[in-house]
Amino acid sequence: MLEEFQGQFLIDPLTTFLENNSGKVFGVSEITNGIYGELTATEIREVKNKILNELSRGHRTGRFFRVPDQIGFYTWDLELLNK
Repeated sequence: MLEEFQGQFLIDPLTTFLENNSGKVFGVSEITNGIYGELTATEIREVKNKILNELSRGHRTGRFFRVPDQIGFYTWDLELLNK
C-alpha cells in the first residue's frame, strides 16, 4: 500500500481515494493502482479479492457508490456525476 495509506484498514484508503477524486468514475484496477501504486501480477492476485470485497462492503454501507449499469465501476457520489 502507498505510504500515505500504511497502517489503515483497507476500507479507509478506498474511501479516501474516491473522496479525493469525487466526480470521477474508477474501475477496480484504477482504484488498486491509486492505493497500492504499481503492482506485479502476483501482487495483484494477492490483493484483488480483498479490494473487491471492500468495494462491495463500502457500497452496501453507503460510504461510496457503484455506478449503475457498469460492472466494477465506483464513484464517491452519484449526484456529482449528473452535474
